[in-house]
Amino acid sequence: MKNLLLILVLFLTACSYKHDSLYTGSKQTTEQSVANTKKTQILENGKIRIFVTVTYLNSLKNQKIVDKDKEQFVIGFHFVNFSTQKTKIDLNKGDIHFNIEDSTRLLSVKKLKSNSKILQIIPASNPWSQYFLVETRKIDKNNISFSFKVKSYPKKSFIFEKDF
Repeated sequence: MKNLLLILVLFLTACSYKHDSLYTGSKQTTEQSVANTKKTQILENGKIRIFVTVTYLNSLKNQKIVDKDKEQFVIGFHFVNFSTQKTKIDLNKGDIHFNIEDSTRLLSVKKLKSNSKILQIIPASNPWSQYFLVETRKIDKNNISFSFKVKSYPKKSFIFEKDF
């Protein structure tokens, strides 16, 4: 029994290290991305319609991914199918209005492909969600407000703390 338990522990430990190596960067980068990700739900008629995650990239210590001369956010949208229809809803940049520090000026919005390297460090990223990279100029404040509005749904806002 002890041998079986030891083999099981070794197997699980080996799998966890292999899983960590799938991420671009390190285990520390993955932990930082989890700590800098916020989530929300958009409801329609009392049911979850869209599950949203927003990750502030500038607090990550990954030089390969993060451009320290800009403020960068990755936002993911996962539509929940609560009907029998199987059609995928496809968002375009025009369907979403982003604000950083209550301004739309100087924002760059890019829809990410499912094989983007940035998504490898985003917690729980998946091929069924749609992701956007939102960038703006460097902001010299300790806290940054990020908000978005999808089509006719209500506006959602977050405050992210910068890691100085």
